[in-house]
Amino acid sequence: MKVMKNIPRLIMFAVLTLIAVVFVIPIFYSVFNSFKSQKEILSTTMTFFPNSPSLENYLYVFQHGSQYLGYYVNSLKITFIGVILTVILSAMSGYAFARLPFKGSGAVMAFILFVITFPLAALLIPIYIMEYNVGLLNTTMGLVLPNVMNVLPFSIFIMRGIFLGLPVELEEAARMDGCSVFRTWKDVMAPLAKNGMIIVLVFSFYNIWGEYTMGKTLATQDSAMPIAVALTLLKGDSWNFGVLGAVITMTIIPPVIIFIIFQRQLVDGIAMGAVKG
Repeated sequence: MKVMKNIPRLIMFAVLTLIAVVFVIPIFYSVFNSFKSQKEILSTTMTFFPNSPSLENYLYVFQHGSQYLGYYVNSLKITFIGVILTVILSAMSGYAFARLPFKGSGAVMAFILFVITFPLAALLIPIYIMEYNVGLLNTTMGLVLPNVMNVLPFSIFIMRGIFLGLPVELEEAARMDGCSVFRTWKDVMAPLAKNGMIIVLVFSFYNIWGEYTMGKTLATQDSAMPIAVALTLLKGDSWNFGVLGAVITMTIIPPVIIFIIFQRQLVDGIAMGAVKG
């Protein structure tokens, strides 16, 4: 009987493992390709692991691909500024919707949730026209602001759920001690919502770092392109798959580091019911 009860769990585990393998294999294949020569990659005998591992592709990127390091720095700047803005704005807005109800707040929250369903492609032309008129095309902030706009609605939804789950008594005690609304949020409520803010940080980092469509549309000059867009420039006359693998490997390092650093807080935040409410 115990075995029969565990069958659904085993099936679910097998399905999830299969899905994980399907997603992970291409990533590892690109990483291993970065240590292969172009000749080995194009060989008729396909190999998953490199026969003679080499760092020549990484040396090529650092010696001859200085522009790609510039693209990398562009992505770091765009992502860092975008994540900071998203975490701060979503934490403040989420607290306002959860603890400071105002007339029409329900309608505003419903509109924010409705915005989440908007396809990004439908907004690209209006965003492009507005940025062209105000001179934000091919600038860091010209890419930061649309990315923040893209991730902020769901981030507000997450933080609202977090603040709704916190005890009201702590807030009331802070008010009785003479704390203002802002100080109550900053000194009492925000520290308690730290795990939810970590979820927003990871969510916004992943979305902004890997965003391609807006970068391709709003960065028409090479000097402003993020790394996700610059990967398509590696083609030249023919693809150098080893160098491409090296750049891809360098591109996936920051998201992996972010996940490793915040893994425990991310799990704790989800356990708190961060997407509830």
